[in-house]
Amino acid sequence: MKKKQILFVHQNFPGQYRYLARHYAEDPHWNVAAIGERACIQRQLGAVPKKIKLLAYDMPKRLSENISSRIKNFSSYVDRADALEKVLLRQKTKGLSPDVVLVHPGWGEGMYLKEIFPDAKIIYFFEYYFSTTANNIGFDPLFPVTLNQQIGYRMANTASLISLDAADVGVTPTQWQLSTFPKMYHDNIRVIHDGVDTTLVKPTGATKIQLTTLDGKAVELSVNDEIVSYSVRNLEPSRGFHRYMKALPELQKIRPNAYFVIVGGDDKSYSGAHPSGKCWREVLLEDVESQLDMSRVLFVGKIPYSTLLDLFSITRLHIYFTTPFVLSWSMLEAMACEAPVLASATQPVEEVIFDGENGFLFDYFSADDLVKKVDGLLNNDLLRKKVSEAARQYIVKYYDLRSVCLPKYLELIEKNL
Repeated sequence: MKKKQILFVHQNFPGQYRYLARHYAEDPHWNVAAIGERACIQRQLGAVPKKIKLLAYDMPKRLSENISSRIKNFSSYVDRADALEKVLLRQKTKGLSPDVVLVHPGWGEGMYLKEIFPDAKIIYFFEYYFSTTANNIGFDPLFPVTLNQQIGYRMANTASLISLDAADVGVTPTQWQLSTFPKMYHDNIRVIHDGVDTTLVKPTGATKIQLTTLDGKAVELSVNDEIVSYSVRNLEPSRGFHRYMKALPELQKIRPNAYFVIVGGDDKSYSGAHPSGKCWREVLLEDVESQLDMSRVLFVGKIPYSTLLDLFSITRLHIYFTTPFVLSWSMLEAMACEAPVLASATQPVEEVIFDGENGFLFDYFSADDLVKKVDGLLNNDLLRKKVSEAARQYIVKYYDLRSVCLPKYLELIEKNL
């Protein structure tokens, strides 16, 4: 029997396709190919199964002096789609003819796929649709809305709109993310989360961890230490980092023996750069450093995944902030590791966490509420244990990779092939 072909398209492959790609790479009935931007996928080689035929395109260098700032994003989408097209057309002459294409269209890679592979079933991953008046824009009064920002968001949706029109079917991870898209497209988008591999993401049994701070200091923490963790990809306002830092001096006052472990890089993910050119960590630390005991505030940057799971397994309390935006994998993973999670009461979070049942919620805008909740929870071991155990049970029931999410995705992919 002739093998079916599946193609994954993602600028930073494997990205959200890490589990799906691995599944099909292990299935002898499928030939698997994937393509992404060369500079990005080279950093991810260790996460890509060797059975996958890995392709790459290079983004062209373009002088942007004469391009309006308002179409720079769209111009980059077209450049990326053009670069992708050239590689895929060459591969078509060598036998690439996918039955199914899975694509994240956020960077423009999905714009021409229906024309390049007209006979393929094309499934788009719709992560987020920018509003110019709601959700993360204008949510925090510390960052007032500007007209330029609104227009930038409007233009940022161009690739998504083209992809929404071209999609045979779409996938989005949560009901809240679905709600961000225009209602006319909802019927063609399925809610299927990427999934949490709960056989891997679970309490690790660790009793201590070794960390190295950004200034090179080696620190060993154990289950006997009062650890309060905070973890995001990058430290920035979209993940409430500015509000966490403002609350940190008071948090230290009420918990003088606690170690506040802050995981995350200084790059740009979802928030704009600070006007000073400094990273957000540097800017915000300047405001409060004199009020902190820095021996107990541990900035550790990005850490190995295994170390992160150990941290989730021994933390006394994990704090998660987000504006109304894409929900972080890390919050679900912390819950799966039975970390007691105290999270901001924003819409993406409230789809998953029910206060006092499988986690705890605080008012995003109230440092006093955060401080009060942290102190109360750290004084109540029994409640934290009960709720953290319920958190893992909830993730296993609704977000488990193998029993819930992967079967839904496979059914969608292979139906009517």
